[in-house]
Amino acid sequence: MNTVFDQTIFSCERDRDLAVRAYQTLMNNVYPREGYLWSPFRCVSPGRGNFRGIWNWDSAFHAAGLARWDTELAKESILGFLQFQREDGLLPDVIRENGTIVTGFGKPPLFAWAAERIFRADGDASFLEAVYAPLSRNAAFWETERFDRGLFFYDADDKESEDYLIRVKYESGWDNSVRWDDGITEYYAVDLNCFMVMFYRSMASIASVLQKETESLTWRSKAEALSVLINQKLWDTENHWYADANRYTGKVSSVLTPASFMPLYIEIASDAQAQSMRDIAVERFDSKMPTVSFDNPSYSNDYWRGPTWLNVAYFAAKGLKHYGFSVAEDIKDSILNMCFADTRGIFENYDSKMGKGLCCNHFSWSAVFI
Repeated sequence: MNTVFDQTIFSCERDRDLAVRAYQTLMNNVYPREGYLWSPFRCVSPGRGNFRGIWNWDSAFHAAGLARWDTELAKESILGFLQFQREDGLLPDVIRENGTIVTGFGKPPLFAWAAERIFRADGDASFLEAVYAPLSRNAAFWETERFDRGLFFYDADDKESEDYLIRVKYESGWDNSVRWDDGITEYYAVDLNCFMVMFYRSMASIASVLQKETESLTWRSKAEALSVLINQKLWDTENHWYADANRYTGKVSSVLTPASFMPLYIEIASDAQAQSMRDIAVERFDSKMPTVSFDNPSYSNDYWRGPTWLNVAYFAAKGLKHYGFSVAEDIKDSILNMCFADTRGIFENYDSKMGKGLCCNHFSWSAVFI
C-alpha cells in the first residue's frame, strides 16, 4: 500500500480499492520533468496510452486532485500549462508531445478554482503570485471574446473554416453533446457561466491573499452580477429547470444535462429552484447522472450523448449535496459502484445504464473525481 493511504480510514472495501486504483492511474500518467515541451514542469496526461500531451481543463482537474497529497506536483501541472498562454489571454486546448499546440480555442476556465484549492492545501502565497497575472489575462479574454450582454458563450477562431462549429463544441468540453444539436454559439451555456462565477470567486480570494483588496472587491462584484443574470436568464420559469438559453431569443433549452445542476454547485439557486432540480435528478436521471437525461430521445452511448462522465457528475452531485438532498449520496454510490465493478481500469466514461467502462481505461480526471 502506498503511504498516501496508510493513515486513511475508508468506510468500505470499495472505497479503499478505488482510492488505490485512482491514485495509481493518475500517477502513471505523470510526465517527468525533462524531455517535453512543457519542461521543466511535471504535467499530467489524461491517459498517456491514448492522449499524448496535456489538455486544458484536464490539467486543472488533475491539479485539484493532486492537491490532496502532492501540492508541488499540482502546482507544476498548472504552471506547466500556463506558459503556453496566447498574448490575448486565451489558454489553448492542447499541447501535444510532438510540439503541436492546438490554440484556436480553449476549454472551460477552471485554473483559478484549482489554484485556490492548492493554496488551501499548503498556504503557498508565492504560487498564487505566479498565477495571478496570467489568470487575470485569461479572465479578460473571456470578457472580451466570449461575452454578450452580461453572460458568456463558447466560440473559436477562424469562423470561416469548415470545422469551425466542431471546434466550438470542443471548447465546451462536451464535444458531441445533445446540448449542441441545434447550435452552440447561439447559446449562453449554463455550466460556462457557473464556471465563470467560480473563476471570479477564486480570483477574489487569491487577490485578497495577495493583499490586492480593491481587485478582490472587483472580482467579487463580477461574481455577484453574473450570479443574478444566471438566475434571470438561464432558469426556465415555466418548466422550473436550469439549462442553456438562446442568447438571441431568450428561450431556455429543453435539453437537461448535469450542467443544469451547476447553479446548485455554486449555491445561487433558491430552495424552491433546488427542490425542482432535485426532483429532476430523481425522475429524469434515475440518480445516475448521465450526460443527457434518460428520457431525451437522443440519449445514446455515444461519448457525451448519454454515458456518465465523472467530472460533470461530481459537480451535479455536489450541488445537490449543498442543499441537503439525499439523492446526492445515491448518485455518488451509483457511480462508485460502476467504477468498482469494472476492474479493467478507471475509465474515461461509463455506460450509465449497464455500468460498463467506456473509452480510455486509464483516465486521469476520472481518477481525480473518484
